[in-house]
Amino acid sequence: MSTRKVTLISNPKTGRYGSRRIRPIEELASQLESAGIAVDLKLTSGPGDATNLAARAARNGSSDVIVAGGDGTINEAIQGLAGTDARLGILPRGTANVLARELGLPLDDRDAVAIAAQGKSRKIYLGVAINETTNEKRHFVLMAGIGLDASVVKRVQPSLKKRIGKGAFWISGLSHLATWNPRPFTIEIKGDKYTATFATIGKAARYGGDLAITPGARLDKPEFEVCIIQTSSRMRYLRLLSHAMRNGMPRDKPEVCFVTATTVKAYGDAAVQIDGELLGHLPMRFEIAPHSMEVIVP
Repeated sequence: MSTRKVTLISNPKTGRYGSRRIRPIEELASQLESAGIAVDLKLTSGPGDATNLAARAARNGSSDVIVAGGDGTINEAIQGLAGTDARLGILPRGTANVLARELGLPLDDRDAVAIAAQGKSRKIYLGVAINETTNEKRHFVLMAGIGLDASVVKRVQPSLKKRIGKGAFWISGLSHLATWNPRPFTIEIKGDKYTATFATIGKAARYGGDLAITPGARLDKPEFEVCIIQTSSRMRYLRLLSHAMRNGMPRDKPEVCFVTATTVKAYGDAAVQIDGELLGHLPMRFEIAPHSMEVIVP
């Protein structure tokens, strides 16, 4: 029987805050090797490294690419894996670990490695954000956000994020909301146009780990759930936020609209983030990627 060949990509700059203790990546590699897996360990040293390392691993015959890092590093690796036959494995070491939580993966290093070694997988579908001006494309696995949340991501201080983790997003978000002056933009779906001050194009039910903004979205469905909000009232946004934290974004409010779609166009003056990383500005188009991806799960 041929040995399973795995590339392990680690971002040494994630997972260095908070109370969760993480083991040296070399220990995790050894744990995989003790399960009879051939491991090629690669460390990232800067932005874009995970993309290049993942693409090279897929080209060179790695059956699996396992990423030890947070959602940002995973998103980078997905850019290199999309459209290939290599499977994605995850050892969660980030701020929110939203994708890991969506997939039901354990946050403990030893348990996560055991799941990766077991090698059971399921199919998921990715989204693609396409810049309508430059035609540049970028894949996402969790969500794309337009408007308020992208502005929040833009304002988060890396030093604060490293010190207190996802609490940095709450601090940034609440302080930004206090002075926020929303600029409406347009969402177009199946020929219908919607005016919005915030929109989420969801591929996953959870948002940022704690919020359910697109509770009907599923990783294994080749479609988006789109949440469109049209209000300029800060107080209404705070009320909607409290709903999203408790029971999910409400479906019975006049300022909230949900639409299922495979293609979404957006234009106007607003920033865009995908999977918690600032991407750019409208106009953009969002589509379901033509190729599915296999992800290792419990």
